[in-house]
Amino acid sequence: MGFCFSSPDKKELLAESREYIESNTRTLSVCVELADGELKDATSRMYDAVRYMTPTTAAGATQADKKIGALSGDLKIALSKGNDRSLVQAEDIIKDLNAAIAERNSYTK
Repeated sequence: MGFCFSSPDKKELLAESREYIESNTRTLSVCVELADGELKDATSRMYDAVRYMTPTTAAGATQADKKIGALSGDLKIALSKGNDRSLVQAEDIIKDLNAAIAERNSYTK
């Protein structure tokens, strides 16, 4: 009689976590292409941080992944507008994204 160390629920949660990471990575790669100067550097660092995240089954991490996804979408919109007001908004979003990434990473350490 064998023992199963992971339940189907955990497999589903890990698959969902991977999907969030992949989706967030795609959105941030677009943001890197849209950004210039210091914003490009900051966005590139966030892209790398999200790209190398570890999938997890932690419920808090899933919420952080959703937050990262929403903020990444907001950043993409702000960068695509390209005017001064939206660039200031993009800087604020980057600060929020850094906090969300730190929160997400706290669940995998």
